[in-house]
Amino acid sequence: MDGFFRRFARLSLLLWSITPFVGCEVLNEAAQEAITETSMIDVTLADTILVSSPTATEIAAWYCPQYDPTGFLCDPLSSPPAEHELQFHFELVYHVSNPNEFPIPTTELLTAIELFEGAQQTQLGAVCTVLCAEGEPACNGAPGANSCQSSDSDIESLDDLANRVDGLLYLTIDSALTGDLDNLAIRNIPSGAENYEVRVRFSLGVAAMLDILSVLTDELAEDFLAGKDVAFDIPYSVHGTLWFEAPLLGRVAVNYGPFDDVWTL
Repeated sequence: MDGFFRRFARLSLLLWSITPFVGCEVLNEAAQEAITETSMIDVTLADTILVSSPTATEIAAWYCPQYDPTGFLCDPLSSPPAEHELQFHFELVYHVSNPNEFPIPTTELLTAIELFEGAQQTQLGAVCTVLCAEGEPACNGAPGANSCQSSDSDIESLDDLANRVDGLLYLTIDSALTGDLDNLAIRNIPSGAENYEVRVRFSLGVAAMLDILSVLTDELAEDFLAGKDVAFDIPYSVHGTLWFEAPLLGRVAVNYGPFDDVWTL
């Protein structure tokens, strides 16, 4: 689909505008020129920002009773946090370039995150979100039957992420976290834009994260019980696909990532 859009996006707009006024020969010449000049829309995942998360000490305090059933050692060190305080929220920062002479709206977003990549406890979370146009009060971001699907083998779709963990990753809707950011809103990429910034916030499900972290906390709990300073690293990799609605062409899919980094708590 990337190559298709690169060849025909500007061509389609041009044909639509000049067809009533020119013959086939002139039209073919204009089409060839449009094909030569057309550039592909570009999507780069530029950054991932951990908006809020538990500290390593809070994680250790949560699991400490498993290592100290009597409670004599854990209680004096730190009382365990409430479960909701163990929530992870992060923001993805995309840079989108649109070299075409018309704006292009985003329509769907497929996001996948792999935690502890390459380790025994590797887990994949993925979510498909349908972005909402203004004036669609019934839109809640829930995907339909054909959302985040592509017929092209080189574009990742939701079906390619069948081993994902349910409840691990979801789009953040809580207004207390998003502030002025309408996380569900369609983003219109202006014509001629270079590195136009698009921000989307996500959360990691508490229950799913607690299951994953439960097999990783032996050393953390030991240090905690010994009164040492504790730290915890979460290596991750983010990738996915962003869909656009191109004039006259319909849905166009563009892959992004992977973006690899480590959150240190």
